[in-house]
Amino acid sequence: MSEFRVKASFGSPGPAFHRPDPVRDASERLQQAEQLRLGRQLDRAQAICETLVRDHPDYMAALQTLGLVHFDKGDYQRALDCLVRAAMLDPQNWRTLTPLSAVYSRLGAHEIAAQTLERARAVMPQDASVLFTLGQIYREEREYELARDVFRQALALEPDLAPAAMGLGKCYAYLGQWAEAAEVLEGLIKRDRRSLDVLIALAGLPAPVVTVDLLTELDKLAGDHEGYDEAESESFAAFVRATALDRAGRTAEAWGHLMPANRAIFLARHQELSAGAEQERASLARLRERPLRAAADAGPGAPISLFILGPSRSGKTTMEQLVSTLDGVKRGYENPSVDNAVRRAFQTAALPVGSFESLPPDLHPLCCDLYLKEIARRAGPARVFTNTSPGHIHEVAPIAMAFPNTRFLFLKRNVEDNVLRIFMRRYVRGNLYSYDLRAAREHVVRYHQMIDLVAEKLPDIVRVIHYEDMIADPAAALRVAADLCGLPMTQRPLPPIGDDRGCAEPYRELMTGMRREQFNGPIQHSAERVDPPANPRQGIDMVDKIDVFVCNPNIGINKNLSAVYIRFDAVDRQGVYTGKTHAVAMPTPDAMSLLRLLEHLQQKLSLAKSTEDEITESIISPKQED
Repeated sequence: MSEFRVKASFGSPGPAFHRPDPVRDASERLQQAEQLRLGRQLDRAQAICETLVRDHPDYMAALQTLGLVHFDKGDYQRALDCLVRAAMLDPQNWRTLTPLSAVYSRLGAHEIAAQTLERARAVMPQDASVLFTLGQIYREEREYELARDVFRQALALEPDLAPAAMGLGKCYAYLGQWAEAAEVLEGLIKRDRRSLDVLIALAGLPAPVVTVDLLTELDKLAGDHEGYDEAESESFAAFVRATALDRAGRTAEAWGHLMPANRAIFLARHQELSAGAEQERASLARLRERPLRAAADAGPGAPISLFILGPSRSGKTTMEQLVSTLDGVKRGYENPSVDNAVRRAFQTAALPVGSFESLPPDLHPLCCDLYLKEIARRAGPARVFTNTSPGHIHEVAPIAMAFPNTRFLFLKRNVEDNVLRIFMRRYVRGNLYSYDLRAAREHVVRYHQMIDLVAEKLPDIVRVIHYEDMIADPAAALRVAADLCGLPMTQRPLPPIGDDRGCAEPYRELMTGMRREQFNGPIQHSAERVDPPANPRQGIDMVDKIDVFVCNPNIGINKNLSAVYIRFDAVDRQGVYTGKTHAVAMPTPDAMSLLRLLEHLQQKLSLAKSTEDEITESIISPKQED
């Protein structure tokens, strides 16, 4: 999945001549290591290269190949160490500079990645590998138009370069050129270059433009994990299969694949969820308590930053596509301009990098200057530059107060529809709430609450649009955005947009049933005593009783194994956190029953860390020892 396609260079064979045996031996061993790397036998390749580097510290080609091995393994820090050393020995070697730029990009250093690649391009301007890597860097920077053009150039030089075709298809998708994306991706399948990545990308396109049968193509990939580990491959395949079944109207079958796929991810990573939930609660509290004010607009000619924000899958991309039809608008997608400015402000002040909220107020002018330079570079002559990064909801206050000419266009969607589409998405990173219906619903509800607070406190620079209204009357939604930014309404035809309203209706009973399992559990109030159950089944039956909503359950066991304690946060019927934490005592008669009960609890409850709020505990009698 991450294998770098530039092959290590050993020079031209040339005429045969006698060389000292150590040199010939080192060369042959290095070529063996490169063949092992290309065959994905990375540990063996690494062992050979490390021996060569130990014996010959200035062996540039060995350092280069070792760097490629670490890159293929995803160990970008060690790859960086090797490739920088190789570049020190041969600064103009484009075969070193190209993967070095890719490593910089993977580590988030996109500017130096682009600078390094330009050095490689100066040496080898018409190499498809160099152009492909440049396209990847542009794509990471959300410069999709530039990435599209470079991927096209790479394919013109090497038409069978599948990674470049994948990159081009994804860029078309981000740009809303759905038919072109489908044509490129399906072209890979027709040339027998199908892969799980291709099917994942096709599953993300609107159904009408996809002509291949995703289910049939998935079956052809059975057992081929192509760089994914087996569990990850099966997980992504389950989400693709669920999407295909959903589009075919086979709701129950789609749900049957979604449930175990989401549960496996959530149970493996549930401990990371509480940090995100805590951040949302903290952001809500700040917005409630803090008075907000907007910075004064800059003079004429300064671009407007239009933040189009909402929960994932709420319609932000569709709204941005509509806004881009207005004259003077440049799409920024989920660009990192704010993050870059904040990071550089911390670094300029010789401070460790933190969040925008933690940036000292006296550094806000510096941050503002850095931000305006960043968007001037990205937006060019455009009057409005958009940003759709949903995480900026947590930074609305400092953004509005520190940056001039900001506007916010918030998207809200029917909660159940929004939650379903989140639940059906397998994210590459982050968004841990998406794998649990309860957590996803809490996230959407909290996001809506933050939207309402910002709209109330900054009415002059905020508008709220509902997804359903945008689909019903896209021109009216666009007019709201045009008026907010002071732009004339376009007279051009609007692009076709999909209609996903009511998508949760066929799943309503399934979603309700799952929420009951996730949200509910038995409650015994403080000071009540509970007799141990007469048999193991009785303890399980207690778990199955459904009468209250809970979230963030956390399991513990008392010393003599006579009881299981479950702590959880209380949530009201709308999924809103109440600020209290409770504890429940679940008696169990013996160790074997305890193990069975714990296994059942793990299936019934989504486990995560509880907060340190008010605790109320039930009390039970310890089990009498025989």
